[in-house]
Amino acid sequence: MTRQEKRGPERAGARADKAPEERGATWVFGPARVEETLQGIPNQVRRVLVRTGRLESRHQALLKIARARGAPLQRVPNQHLDRIAAGARHQGAACEVSPVRWLALGEVLSMDPKPRRLLLLDRIEDPRNFGALVRAADGAGVDAVLVPRRGAAPPSPVAIAASAGAIARARLVRIPGAASALRALKARGYWTVGLTPRAKARWYEFDWTQPSVLVVGSEGRGLAAGVSKECEVLVSLPQLGSVRSLNVSVATGIVLYETLRQEAVRASQPGAAT
Repeated sequence: MTRQEKRGPERAGARADKAPEERGATWVFGPARVEETLQGIPNQVRRVLVRTGRLESRHQALLKIARARGAPLQRVPNQHLDRIAAGARHQGAACEVSPVRWLALGEVLSMDPKPRRLLLLDRIEDPRNFGALVRAADGAGVDAVLVPRRGAAPPSPVAIAASAGAIARARLVRIPGAASALRALKARGYWTVGLTPRAKARWYEFDWTQPSVLVVGSEGRGLAAGVSKECEVLVSLPQLGSVRSLNVSVATGIVLYETLRQEAVRASQPGAAT
């Protein structure tokens, strides 16, 4: 699939004003999740809480890592962790993470060099899927993840845990709505590509070396009709078994790593720019 000439004047793009931080802080529970957070985003950890009393080896290892990372450390009664967790399974450990700072679309589009690969999440309501998608985007080197203000899962403890800390590292962009953001991106020269099982074109048939935004929707409902109309290209993954669809984060990861494969192939060709 080759790039065709786009027509139409540049529309009013994203506003340049900065998006605010989420209010308050977020808690991550469980020794394994706390350790992942300390390893991945130590500068975002405000404090680590570990229960008092006799500790298991995993708690002792966590104390060692927290001290090595310079994270503020507190030993607290198990009842204190119960109150913070409010029913969540903490297993004697928790850490408080700084609030997520959201960017505005205008901030991302004004970056130099220009971001080439974007991911837009349309109505991803499950926090585990949200976290896994951000984790996949982080692993594949996506420049920014765009999230509509409404109808999307917040960066909750569940989402942060599922992202293995990627939520605090990634560029997260708050957009008023998916359709309007796609129009602004098209005006800036981005290809808008929707992932849907109804598409005839396969995911590898598109030229992902071009500046593009991949748009994915919720597992149950897929892409909204208005969002799908704003996509210039629709691609799909084949389903050969009895399962009707892949998990949205798995499907997205496959497509994102196809972009890396194509870029690697292009870079290896004679005469490719270095």
